[in-house]
Amino acid sequence: MQRRPRTALSSAEYDAIFAVLDDCADATDLPDFKLRLMDALHARYRFPNTTFLTGPTFRGAFRDPSPVTTGRIPGIIDEYHSGWYLDDMFSTRESFAALGRTRAISHSALRSLPSEAVDYLEGFLYRHRLRSASVLHLSLANNAHAMVGIFDDEGKEVVGERLAGLSLLARQLSVFAQTLPGGPQRSWRSRLTPRQRELGELVADGNTNDEIAAVLQIQPDTVKKHVSQILATTGARNRVEFAKMVLTEKLTAG
Repeated sequence: MQRRPRTALSSAEYDAIFAVLDDCADATDLPDFKLRLMDALHARYRFPNTTFLTGPTFRGAFRDPSPVTTGRIPGIIDEYHSGWYLDDMFSTRESFAALGRTRAISHSALRSLPSEAVDYLEGFLYRHRLRSASVLHLSLANNAHAMVGIFDDEGKEVVGERLAGLSLLARQLSVFAQTLPGGPQRSWRSRLTPRQRELGELVADGNTNDEIAAVLQIQPDTVKKHVSQILATTGARNRVEFAKMVLTEKLTAG
């Protein structure tokens, strides 16, 4: 398989990358890092409209209820949360695959958008006069994810050398961001199979092995094995600690 040739970066592009990294270097936790990065993207790249969303999973980041936003984005973020986030073009499988190859992409690089994502592009972004969009994918502590959106109301698309530079920047920022506390925790659900999640809910509700076996119509010994696997996978020391983990997540989610 032939590799794509890398885009050569100018000294000016490297200067911008190093400046952003320097601006973020003293961040003490993830909330501080978010603010520093948003300021740096504006100061070093003149990106006026940006977002910083985080979540325990790739798609979960798009559901972030409290993203950091700048420019014109704060005025439309409530509408985004009303349902558009479900169809965000950067949450598609194609985007996920592309961001796995390069940490930064522009919306024009996505060639096979589903109809829902096209509706998002035309019915949401274009309607709010945001003519181009790009995203950086950052890795955070606890295997969490961050999506840094860049939007332009003049149609100045991020391409070529600038996009290649942002890809390199995103990789370097990820190395640093993974050391910062304050990030989203992975849901206990994301670590279990569908059957284990179903059984885990019953454990958290205080059911005994026999009661769970009766509900799921399986043998008590099978329940016992599943419970042991659930505790080992989630890191809970016992059923009480696991139940507390489940309850805490529900309360945090509101």
